[in-house]
Order: sequence, then structure tokens, then C-alpha cells
Amino acid sequence: MLSTHPYPAGELTEMRCAATDYAAHGWLICPGARAPYPGTDASDARSLLEEADLVCRGGPLSKEEAFEAWTDRPWPILLCPGAVGAIDLGPGDSRTEAVLREAGCLGPILVGPGPRWHLIVDHAPGRGAPASRPPRSVREGCLLLPPSRVLSWISRWRINPDQTGWSLPDHSSARAALNAGTRRD
Repeated sequence: MLSTHPYPAGELTEMRCAATDYAAHGWLICPGARAPYPGTDASDARSLLEEADLVCRGGPLSKEEAFEAWTDRPWPILLCPGAVGAIDLGPGDSRTEAVLREAGCLGPILVGPGPRWHLIVDHAPGRGAPASRPPRSVREGCLLLPPSRVLSWISRWRINPDQTGWSLPDHSSARAALNAGTRRD
């Protein structure tokens, strides 16, 4: 008997496994959904797609809740800054990776969407949104985590969490290593 489920079983399994792994390691994740950016013209599908944002569907999930959320549909996985944060490395290169490795601050590095690299770190200090209102969308600071598949948005791991034993560098140590690595003495 053929399955009539709209999503391939392998895709659902991969998304569910990734989401439960992230949640099990204390990463604040939530399912994402596309939403038009305010001010776009709904009659122009092209501008709607270009100006779309990914927003959280609810609050951060526990491991069990993540398992349930990704059982029937492969929602994009969004990382909400909190106990786990990120440092924007800009368009990364092997030199940046080498500086972090040399300083003992190498952690998971996320690439994308686009050419930007993000170092996942332990506790990033609050930026932008006040603590009473954490980021709820990609435009506000959430990150799209692999293996999420969203039209025109792709992210992948340069160094995945398993490669670092899910060990995250401290935000201030990683920032200091990056600052020292950019000086040309």
C-alpha cells in the first residue's frame, strides 16, 4: 500500500530527530512558519516571497514537545536566542575557523541563510529585544537550523554540534578570540 502522507517519511524523521536533539541539549527551538513582512503587497507573490519572514509558532519546546511538533509536518526549526546564542561571523572563511580552533573556542558553526556564518555559543548577552520580549522571528534574531528546507532559505552546518560533542564556547571567550584574531600586530 502506498503512503498518502504529503511529506516523505525520511524528511519527517530527519527533522524530528534534529529538533529533538536540539531541544534535548537545552537549545530553545520552535517550529517556524512563513509570514509576510508588514508593508508588502499581498497581490504581488514575488515581493511577498522576497519579503517573507519566518516566525515562531508558539514558544520554545521541550524534547517531548519537539517530537510531537515534528511528527506530522517538517516545520522549519528556529533557534531562539537565550541560554544558547550566536555570534555573527559575517561571510566566514577558514581563517576565522582557525582562530577559534586555536583559541579553544570552536563550537558549532551555522552557515546561512546566505553566506553568513554564525558561531553557536553558550549564553549570548541580550541584544536588541528586551528580556520581556524575546525574538520571535528570523528578522528579530532567530536562526534557521538544519535540516530545515524553506524556499530560497538554506542553512547548513559548517561544523555540526556532534563534531564538538555539543560543547559550546563561552560568548565572551569566543568574542575575545575573534577580536584578537582580527588584529594585525
